[in-house]
Amino acid sequence: MRTISLILLAGLAVAPAVASAETGARDDIAYCRALSDIYLRHIGGDDTSPKLGYKLRANLDAQAAVAQCRAGDAAAAIPVLERELIANKFTLPRRG
Repeated sequence: MRTISLILLAGLAVAPAVASAETGARDDIAYCRALSDIYLRHIGGDDTSPKLGYKLRANLDAQAAVAQCRAGDAAAAIPVLERELIANKFTLPRRG
């Protein structure tokens, strides 16, 4: 009985950290999507974009980051998208 109690207590101690990590991951994905939206709207629109002629030249690393973001890999995509948007003089959205 004592072992079960210790296991339950350990699980309760870890639960807030897990919940916080999940919230952070959701926030990162939302932020990544916001960065991707700005990038696609103003810099790297696809071939179906109505204003393609006015768009700045797309960066292949940033386009790969958009794909990573869509796949849920925000940690890898965010730094690339931030760098690309800053280099093109865009203001980054608020995070979190």
